[in-house]
Amino acid sequence: MAKPYLGRASMDALMHRLHLHASVGSSKRPGVRGKALRVDTDTLGVLGGSSLVSSTIVPWAPTSRVYPVDAPVDTPPIVLLPGFGNCSADYENPYGSPNDSMAAVLRRRGFKVYVVQMERKDWLKVGRAMISRNYWAGLCTVDPGYRWYLERIQQAVDKARLECRSDQVRLVGHSAGGWLGRAFVADPLYFDSPVQDEGAPHQGICSLVTLGTPHRPRPAGTGLDTTGGALTWVNLQWPGAHFADKGVEYVCVAGCAVQADRFAPRSSIERYAHSSYSQVCGDGHGHLGDCVVPLANAHLEGADNIVLEGVFHSMGTNKSWQIEHRWYGSEDVVDHWAHCLVRQ
Repeated sequence: MAKPYLGRASMDALMHRLHLHASVGSSKRPGVRGKALRVDTDTLGVLGGSSLVSSTIVPWAPTSRVYPVDAPVDTPPIVLLPGFGNCSADYENPYGSPNDSMAAVLRRRGFKVYVVQMERKDWLKVGRAMISRNYWAGLCTVDPGYRWYLERIQQAVDKARLECRSDQVRLVGHSAGGWLGRAFVADPLYFDSPVQDEGAPHQGICSLVTLGTPHRPRPAGTGLDTTGGALTWVNLQWPGAHFADKGVEYVCVAGCAVQADRFAPRSSIERYAHSSYSQVCGDGHGHLGDCVVPLANAHLEGADNIVLEGVFHSMGTNKSWQIEHRWYGSEDVVDHWAHCLVRQ
């Protein structure tokens, strides 16, 4: 039985995940657009025979059917939710290049953008959950490991609504920020009114867009759930696009860039993808995804689910892989999902 305390091995594992998911860098490549596919979540899984891929690397697929988004003046402000191990600067000033940031890309399209404020070291607070027996039994909720994150969301939402004089905001959650955003929308601790029906969503949220979010927990019996059961709890409490019929729009965007291969050379991108996908779905071999999260885990039932070919999870990538790199926040990628931010 695993010991219910944060030992050296557990801390090393946590720091490994911070390193794995937090690489940043400029990925601006103007002038090229890519293909977006709407899919049925039931068709996702191991897609080795899919027409999406002819090799283990899926290329960026240009299309002329996507046009730059131009946000109307009265568009609700956007609150960006950082992914696991990321900090605010990754979305505002990656590698000291603010013009290449996701926030800047969205602002150039007329959006008012706020980023949930955090430092990379804040993610060590997840260790609070790891000292509990519930973590090792897979029975955690967002308390205590992720409560700090929801509080930061509340601060950003309040600021955006006040400064923009807007009743509502749109949440855009990258990676773990997506499923934590789902928890925030439903948590009555953050509702405007303490007497609001707990079966209703947060009054100040009109939509949630997730980018490369691992929405489905790791299957039981396939290894340690690194959320300690928190993700399972979110799915049990508020499955799928839970508040879609109560005014909250759900859009799940997933990159399809790499097919994992457990037999590939150890330093290869395919082997890296296998390791990453396996942390999410148990066995990543043969799965397609954004190099960190497999497609099979990145969508929600009842949501507007979108696949972007050739789009990676993180801002930066390993230069030794020598690949053409784009991620969800790249200049020529954003227009393939940001249209949902201007829908009425």
